[in-house]
Amino acid sequence: MVDSPFPEDDGWVGETADEVPLVRAQAREIIEAVLAGTDPEGAEVRERLREHVAAHPGHPEAALHEHLIFSRSLARRASGRTKPDKRDASVLQDGDPMDVAARDRAAIEAVLHGGMLVTAFQPVHDLASKGVIGAEALTRFVWEGGGSAGSWFKNATAAGLGADLEFSALQSAVAAAQELPPQLAVALNVSPAVCLDPRLPGFLHHAPLELSRIVLELTEPLQGGQLGPLLDVLAPMRRSGLRLAVDEAGTDAASMRHIRSLRPDVIKIGRDLVEEIHRDPSRQYLVADMVEFGRQTGAELAAVGIETADELTVLTRLAVAVGQGHFLGRPTVDAQEWAAWAGPATASGAPGRHGRRRAGRPPAD
Repeated sequence: MVDSPFPEDDGWVGETADEVPLVRAQAREIIEAVLAGTDPEGAEVRERLREHVAAHPGHPEAALHEHLIFSRSLARRASGRTKPDKRDASVLQDGDPMDVAARDRAAIEAVLHGGMLVTAFQPVHDLASKGVIGAEALTRFVWEGGGSAGSWFKNATAAGLGADLEFSALQSAVAAAQELPPQLAVALNVSPAVCLDPRLPGFLHHAPLELSRIVLELTEPLQGGQLGPLLDVLAPMRRSGLRLAVDEAGTDAASMRHIRSLRPDVIKIGRDLVEEIHRDPSRQYLVADMVEFGRQTGAELAAVGIETADELTVLTRLAVAVGQGHFLGRPTVDAQEWAAWAGPATASGAPGRHGRRRAGRPPAD
């Protein structure tokens, strides 16, 4: 993180005392993350953001708002227009798909050239030791109106910029990962298409992270014809220590065949199985079977979306090795919070390196 660019906060008018500190803290975190960037193409954006911060001493939320307005001007510039015209009004009313696509593309290009994405990390816990053993990189977009990361990547793919946006997110993630405790594994989300992109091996080999710290998480199911080439691309990197995770694996036969062929180090299960698992014996049996399947294929099971103590208790009893979720730790862009994950318990290892535990079974009815 860079040194804070903010002067001492002054008073706040118009909001309650409980609301303001959270909004202000979030604005500070986003601004500091953007200013920490080093991409030359984002220099103009960073310089303008510094001007906005200086113009609003003590009010980073106001500076960020002006930054977002400036971002919109970049998008208009990218689309070849300096201001909305009469056609814009009809777009808002009629939703012309071509104009919506053009606006999406302009926004994506502005993000790519302006460095307007940042990386948040969510801690990944060893459920047996309770220690933090890794962190998943999650992309956050600095853009007025927000929008989920998933929608940004979907729109980028539709605009033919999907790979470019993924590589920009990967670049942000590996740069931000330098602030993480060095013993933590770093999970990077990638689509199968980007795994097959010829740029990926060079990118990972030149990244400022050892391959043994990186866990590639496949975010989408494989399509026909991708399995063989993917195995060929990943094999040399996995021999050098790279680990592979299959994200939110399905339970259908095709998914199981792909997992057997890929032999991932981690099989992730999503919120759909984790939610209220303590109340649903059928989910418990399914997760126990997944743990056993992982044991047979050399993979550990990782649970995503743990939100309650009851869910955590059951998943631990079922010998799920790894977990993450809001109950264990929310995503954050604050490097001071990342540093707190370097507790003594994290020194034991990283995902994919645990000793095996015998899976528990749901109690008999």
